[in-house]
Amino acid sequence: MTESESGSTRRAYLRQIGVSGALGVIGGFAGCTSSSDGGTTTPTTAVDADATVEVGPDYEYGFEPGTGKPLHVSTGDTVLWVWKSNTHNIIVGSQPDGANWDGTPGGRSDVYDAGYRYHYTFEVPGKYHYWCQPHKAMGMVADIVVEE
Repeated sequence: MTESESGSTRRAYLRQIGVSGALGVIGGFAGCTSSSDGGTTTPTTAVDADATVEVGPDYEYGFEPGTGKPLHVSTGDTVLWVWKSNTHNIIVGSQPDGANWDGTPGGRSDVYDAGYRYHYTFEVPGKYHYWCQPHKAMGMVADIVVEE
């Protein structure tokens, strides 16, 4: 094999790897959907919230308040999450016994964009830990402490 044939074969191989890698990345997002209709958990009218959490404020990967320092609320308080940037969701990792918080509709694969609103009323005291599935590894995790 000549030097020019070797270079040509190498370029073809690298080109194939690049195409395969790009398709793999695209395929990895195939299960992710973005939704703007949150069903019954998306308020269509103003919600009388006791606390508001910004989701992805200033295009940062966090919940404000909640990331770094827990949000403290009382039993019966309603928390409103307002999306400030795109492709986020809420996945509940842990919660007190007897609590039934499911996070945003659609589970781990559905994500929501700026302008989306979600609320939940906390009835069971204790510590709740949650995160954004696509950005958990980037530190988009938070805690809520519900006190009696």
